[in-house]
Amino acid sequence: MSNITGTRRVASWRTAHYRPPWPEIAVLAVALATRFWRSARHSVWFDEAVSLQWAAADPAYTWRVAFALIEEKHPPVYYLALHYWQQFLSLFGLAQNDAALRALGGILGALTVLGVMLLARRLSGRAVGLLAGALVALAPLLIWYSQELRMFQPAATAVVWAAFALDAAWRASSFSRRLLWWASFIVFLELALYSYLFSAFILPAAGLTLLVLSLQRRSLRFFVEGALALALAGLLFLPLALNAWAVNAAESTPGQAFAGLLPNAARLIRVFTVWRAAWPSAVITALVLIFGVLALLGLSLAYPRERRDARLTALGVDQWWLILWLGAPWLIANILLARSGSIFSQDRYLLFMAPFFLWAVARGIAALASRATTALWALGPAALLTLALALPVLWTPATARENWRAAAAYILDYQQASQNLPAAVVTHVDYTHAPLEWYLRQEATFDDLPVFFPFGGTLDPDETETVIAPPLLGIVEFGAHTLWLTQSHLEGVDDNRLVEQWLAQRFPLITEQYPAGIKLSGYMLRYRYDDLPVLGPHAARPAAELAPGVTLAACEITTQPARAEDADMHPPSGWVHVRLWWHTDQPPAHDYVTTAQVIGPEGVWGDRLFRENETKAFWPSSQWVPGEYVREEIDINLNPVTPPGIYPVYIGLTAPDGSDVSAPVMCAEVEIY
Repeated sequence: MSNITGTRRVASWRTAHYRPPWPEIAVLAVALATRFWRSARHSVWFDEAVSLQWAAADPAYTWRVAFALIEEKHPPVYYLALHYWQQFLSLFGLAQNDAALRALGGILGALTVLGVMLLARRLSGRAVGLLAGALVALAPLLIWYSQELRMFQPAATAVVWAAFALDAAWRASSFSRRLLWWASFIVFLELALYSYLFSAFILPAAGLTLLVLSLQRRSLRFFVEGALALALAGLLFLPLALNAWAVNAAESTPGQAFAGLLPNAARLIRVFTVWRAAWPSAVITALVLIFGVLALLGLSLAYPRERRDARLTALGVDQWWLILWLGAPWLIANILLARSGSIFSQDRYLLFMAPFFLWAVARGIAALASRATTALWALGPAALLTLALALPVLWTPATARENWRAAAAYILDYQQASQNLPAAVVTHVDYTHAPLEWYLRQEATFDDLPVFFPFGGTLDPDETETVIAPPLLGIVEFGAHTLWLTQSHLEGVDDNRLVEQWLAQRFPLITEQYPAGIKLSGYMLRYRYDDLPVLGPHAARPAAELAPGVTLAACEITTQPARAEDADMHPPSGWVHVRLWWHTDQPPAHDYVTTAQVIGPEGVWGDRLFRENETKAFWPSSQWVPGEYVREEIDINLNPVTPPGIYPVYIGLTAPDGSDVSAPVMCAEVEIY
C-alpha cells in the first residue's frame, strides 16, 4: 500500500510541476516552416547539381575521390548523406523531386535551431535560449542554406551539436554517461570536419572550452577525458587535413593576415542577420551596428547576475563559450588570409559561426534588460521582426542564382509544340550540362533531345576553326532542325562568346531568353523546306496572300498559354513566340519585313521584337525560291498589364519603305494570363 501511495504522490508531483515546452515547440515549428516554405522555388543550380552527381555515384568511389580533394574540393560526408537520402526518397518516387531532396537540409536546419536553443538554455537560461533559438529560426542565411543541396548548413548543424555534446559531457554525473557524450562529441566533430573543411576552425575553440570547463569544475579527470576525445577527433581528421593543406597550398592565392578586419566584421554581421534585405544602405548600416553592439554586450555583460555558481573569474561560463566559439574561428580565419585571400569572399564560408553570433545577440538583449529596465526585452521581438522582414527576398527571382528549371522548361515546351522539328542542345561551358540535364531528363531522353557539352578550357579566337567549329558542325550534321545554346559561367572560358558568334554568323536566331544566371539562345539550323512539315494539332493555316506571290501558309504559337508578366525569363513582360511558314509561287518583288501584334478590343497589347540575325537577314524574301517553304520565328513583347483573356495575333508584311503591303491577317489566337 505504501508503494502505491508513493507512486501516486510522484505522479501527482509530476502532473503539478510538468509543463509542456510549448514555447520551444513553437520555435521549432517556426524553424521547420521557414525551412520548408517554398523550398523548391529556386531551381537546382550548378553547385547543387554537383552535389547530386556525387550523390548518384557509388559511395566507395565518392569517398575515395572526395577524400583526396583534387577532383572535388569538399569532403565526402555530405555527399554520402545525400546519396542515402535520395535512395530513401526513391522508395516513394521522390528521388527527382527538388522539395523532397531539400527536405534533408530543412530537417538539419531545424536541428540546428534545437541544438542552439538547448545549449543556450542550459548555459544562459530559458529566456535567452528561446530568443536565441527564435533568432536562428528566422536568420535568412541559415534558412537559405537549409534549402540548398550543399554541405554548409549540415556542417553548421554538426558543429552546434558537437558543442552541445561537450556541454553534456561536462554535466554528466557518471563516467558511462560522459563516455556516451564524448563519443557523440567525436562523431559530431567528424561529421562537421568531413563535410566542410572550414569546420576545423572550431577545433581550437573546443579545446579552449574544454580547458575553461575543467578549471571551472576543478576536475583533472574531466580534462583528461576531454583531451583524449579531442585528440582522437583530431587524429581522425588528420589525413583529410593533410590533403586539404597540400591542395590549398597548390591552388590558393595568398592574401594578407587581418586585411580588411573591420569591413569583414561588418559584412559578417550583416550576413548573419539581415543578409540580402534590399533596404537603404543607411538602414542596413544602422542594423549592423545595433546587432554588433548587442553581440558585444552579450560577450561582455554578466547575465543573470545572481547565478554566481556558473561564473568563472569575471566572466560567466556562457560568456566563455561565446567568446571562444566566435573568437577562435574569427582569429584563425584572419590569420589564414595570409595563405588564402578568399576566406571572407563568400557569405557561406563562415556560416557555422552564425548560430553562436545570434546566441550572443540574444544574451546581449537579456543582459541589457537585467541591468537597465525589463522594457528592453522589447529588443527581442524587434530583432525577430527585423529578421522576419528580411526573409521574403529569399524567394524572389532577384536572388535566384541560375534558373535552369526555367531554361529547361522553355526548351521542353517549345519542343512539345515542335515535334516535327528535332532539336539538339549545346551547353557552354561544359560543366553546365549537369543542372540543365537534371530538368531535361525528367521529361526527355537523349534520343528525344540530345545534350552536347563539347567545350572545356579557355577558348581562343585563333582556335575557331580547329576547336570551336568541328563539334558544332558535327551537331549540325546530326540532323537537328533547331539548336539550343545555354551559356553560363563564361568568365575566363569564353569571354568573347566565340561559340555564340560562330552560330550567329551562320544560323537565324529563334529567340533569346534570360533566366537568372543563364542566356538561352535558339538557332534555326534549317529554315528552308521543300514541303511543309507535319504541323501540330493546334497550328493555324491562314493560307493568306499578304504580298504578290507571298502566302502565309501556316502559323504556330509555341507559348500557349503566355504570361503577360514574366519575372523569370525577361522581367517585367512576357513574350508570345510565333512560328510562321511562308510560301511563294513566284519571286517576291521586295525584301519584306514581317509585322506581328497581339490586338484586343482596347488596342495593341503586344508588338514584335526585331533582331538583327533573324530569318530574313539570312534569307531575304527577294531571294526566295518559288515552291519552297520558309520558316520564320518571332517574339512578341507583351504589355505586362495585359488583362487575362484570349487574343488574336495579327501578321502582316511591310515594304522596305515601311508601308503596309496589305492589311494584316489574324493567324492564330493566344491565351494570356
